[in-house]
Amino acid sequence: MASLVEPYPLLCAPLLVERVWGGRRLARLYDKPLPAGVPVGEAWEVADLDQGTSGIAAGPLEGYSLREVTEAWGPTLVGTAWPEGRFPLLVKLLDANDDLSVQVHPSADDCARWFPTAASKDEAWVVVDAEPGAAVYYGFQPGVTQAQFEAALEAEELLGLLARVEVRPGDVLRVAPGTVHALGRGVVVLEVQEPSDTTYRLYDYGRGRALHIDEGRRVARVEADPEPLLAPRPVEHDWGVWELLVDAPAYRMERLAAEEALAWAVDPRSVQVVCLLEGTASLAWAGGEQRLAAGDTVVVPAAMGSVELRPWGACVAVVAGAGGQHLVDPLAKESDDV
Repeated sequence: MASLVEPYPLLCAPLLVERVWGGRRLARLYDKPLPAGVPVGEAWEVADLDQGTSGIAAGPLEGYSLREVTEAWGPTLVGTAWPEGRFPLLVKLLDANDDLSVQVHPSADDCARWFPTAASKDEAWVVVDAEPGAAVYYGFQPGVTQAQFEAALEAEELLGLLARVEVRPGDVLRVAPGTVHALGRGVVVLEVQEPSDTTYRLYDYGRGRALHIDEGRRVARVEADPEPLLAPRPVEHDWGVWELLVDAPAYRMERLAAEEALAWAVDPRSVQVVCLLEGTASLAWAGGEQRLAAGDTVVVPAAMGSVELRPWGACVAVVAGAGGQHLVDPLAKESDDV
């Protein structure tokens, strides 16, 4: 049936994932329907992995999984800029109620060389909530050597070598493959990444979970990391402010702070994922409109043509899609078809 339905923007139903470090803030911040008594660390807003898939929450395909729709619609949904076979992004909300494990992810070259059954993982964070003084670990302090790293791994004393970076809502960080990192307690982020759950855990506060020391030492970069906090340059428009957040090879992220409606053409080469982080809005298209509350995520098919974001007062949204392509290119005037 899914293949017979005309493409429309897909409001997603997240897959809620229990984590030992999770909490309850996704219910408070975004009204997520968390199960009682369970520490939920992740809401997989847009996911098509063997480990789990998000669902469709509205319209003719309500109740279907994103994997089923991806298989039915193919390039109509995902576009032509991606390798075929699955949805090209994994988008999550993460609630670090406690410190996450220190970890690292492999690159495509690492996987080809050492881990042929694994998938590379490049990710980025937008901080949406942070307690005063909350921080993340990102890379190493200046002067740390490979020998010091190896010794700290064996002694489980890795934290003392890492750079601690305090964060505030709105901050943006890209965690490239090879960057040793961890979210600290008190931080909630929107995470956009390659569709991979490959994680090598290097230190875990004695929680008893498995570590991946051999894998991690192969892929971790000990050399100095760039400034972790990115500095997007805001561009003002008559509808609000546009920012390029991240333009990595595998994905691109842009942020919209909108006070008036804006319409844009969807590049047919790439599906777009629109995550509403603040405020209330509607996403409209030819023949339909979907109301969005803060925390809602919509998948916009590559073949959609054009859409219009209509804030109810003011809103902040992040749009993700294929790297190397401008995603939101506002139309000169409102489309007659939107």
